[in-house]
Amino acid sequence: MRKILGSLLTITIVSGAAVGASSAFFSDTETSEGNIIQAGSVDLLIDSECHYFTDANADGQPEQVGCFHTVNNQQVQFGTWPEGNLTNEFFYWFEDVKPGDFGEHTISLHVVDNDAWGRFVIDGITNDENGLSEPEEELSDTVDTGELLGALEFFAWLDQGQTPGFQGKGQDPGEGDNVQNHDEPLIILPGQLNEGGEIHNIWEALSAVYASEQCQGDGSTISDCPGLTSDGHMVGSITYYFGLAWELPSETDNIVQTDSLTADLSFEVEQYRNNPIPFSQ
Repeated sequence: MRKILGSLLTITIVSGAAVGASSAFFSDTETSEGNIIQAGSVDLLIDSECHYFTDANADGQPEQVGCFHTVNNQQVQFGTWPEGNLTNEFFYWFEDVKPGDFGEHTISLHVVDNDAWGRFVIDGITNDENGLSEPEEELSDTVDTGELLGALEFFAWLDQGQTPGFQGKGQDPGEGDNVQNHDEPLIILPGQLNEGGEIHNIWEALSAVYASEQCQGDGSTISDCPGLTSDGHMVGSITYYFGLAWELPSETDNIVQTDSLTADLSFEVEQYRNNPIPFSQ
């Protein structure tokens, strides 16, 4: 009898082990494949259109003579190029400026992909005498520092056209047309360059125009002041037009003869998102 019970017990244990090995559990698996984290980009593209005028000609009107300089006895155009990145372009290369001459650049800025803070930097200024001509010597006793820097005047305006903001060149009369009209706002007042250089924060100018035009919204739509924002940041995909003008006043005398002025001009942008203090102000 003991042998029979022992055999039954052995059979029962083996049977239980077999049931345990063949059982299943409820389960589920969710997989997200190919996850990517990629850095964005901010790219600034610039184009320019240069205009240069001499003092009034015989009919009393300024004469446009174009923006050219001489290289190997050839006339080479400067100051005008299509939208792109700057490589070896020159905004200015005037070789024979006289009192009464003036000029203007229409400069467009286009921030690609993302909104950005922007600024305009003028540095690397040199103000050279280049020797003294006989008429100049009667007025100046300097031999190293020129007087052209103190004579030239510069100013800039937002070339936004008739309607506040930037609807697009050709869609708004006067936008990007090289002329300050339709009460387009000045953003750099007329005056002389600072010999130590200058920094102009574009967001301060755009913010002031936003407030003066009583704009609303975020500046991303064509329905209301496109490109203008309350804090002045530049909206990606909007093309901004600026007029940058200079003049050597007609009353300037011989003291600037042979003098020359050089400077580096930079347009800088920095990402807007997650950056409440642009350029570490």
